[in-house]
Amino acid sequence: MTEAVIQFRYTLASAAPDAAAAAAMLAPVLAAAQKLGVMGRDAARYDGLAFGNLSYGSGDGQGFWITATQTADLGRLSSDDVVRIDGWSLAENSVTARGTHPPSSEALSHAAIHGARPGRPTWVLHGHAPSVWSAAEALGWPVTDPAAANGTLAMAEAVTALAEAGSGLIVMGGHTDGVLAYAGDGSATLSLFAHALDCARGLRAQTPQPGSPQTGQFHARPPHRH
Repeated sequence: MTEAVIQFRYTLASAAPDAAAAAAMLAPVLAAAQKLGVMGRDAARYDGLAFGNLSYGSGDGQGFWITATQTADLGRLSSDDVVRIDGWSLAENSVTARGTHPPSSEALSHAAIHGARPGRPTWVLHGHAPSVWSAAEALGWPVTDPAAANGTLAMAEAVTALAEAGSGLIVMGGHTDGVLAYAGDGSATLSLFAHALDCARGLRAQTPQPGSPQTGQFHARPPHRH
């Protein structure tokens, strides 16, 4: 199991002076993601580890903020719980960061999306949603190569290949239950994820159960916006 295992090289300098302001920005979106059930901690899942991570960047080319490793279940984010990503290199599988704790293990996947939207504010929510993950093929959502495992360089490269300049959703084929939603602000990112959950529920409602009569096929357009 590679959940929460950091598989890239990183340097970690002292926390940035505006870490508290960044935590205040991320906190309400984290709380909303927890209510959706796509970030948090469940003793019965993933060996009891916290799941999900969140990032935002202004698009100024100076990097982005991301939640630190194993913070998805916190009821309150402090300056110690966020990390500034100042730079990254897929070629070197490395991250340059500032913070009290290491960055999320999915920092490079977040970086891939921030890098696909140069000059644009970007929020990225990596949540866990079994219903969305299992419905990806049926609903036509983009899926990364199942051979690319979570937290790996291969996953970051796979995300890079699928990320768009607009907003959208990517299902992480090699990361069980993993889904990435991204947009220009936190509210829109949450809405994309909520829409995906609704589509997955709709598909399930339309799927005939054993012994039940056939029903019409449910269709949903992939939640991509430009």
